[in-house]
Amino acid sequence: MMKTLANNVGVADEKHLIQLTLNDYLQGRPALDIERLRSAFHPDAHIRTVIDGKLVQWTAPQYLDLVAQATIQECQPELLSFTWDGDTGSAHVQLTFATFRFIDRFNLIKLDGKWLIMDKISYREDLQ
Repeated sequence: MMKTLANNVGVADEKHLIQLTLNDYLQGRPALDIERLRSAFHPDAHIRTVIDGKLVQWTAPQYLDLVAQATIQECQPELLSFTWDGDTGSAHVQLTFATFRFIDRFNLIKLDGKWLIMDKISYREDLQ
């Protein structure tokens, strides 16, 4: 089946919408811009990581409260990849700070024309 221009425009639009949400995270998190960060997440989102071999999880409001207490540090945010099918998607991003890096994987959902992070799993890698 041939791709029509309309299909291509649809793909470009969807990519743009997903990138808006991911940029709210990638720019909002290093700046500790809690409102921008909040807009990237579904209110019922969960954030999960492993600390000392144990699963640790937060609701979106708990996570945002934690981020609000963090210290602003120099950070290099990167969008590594993303993909979607219909109104669900996933993304892989990283935030590199001076001594450590967060590598995050998101599940995304599109609601009312906006993509939102529904779940985040995060790995913290210490940099030598």
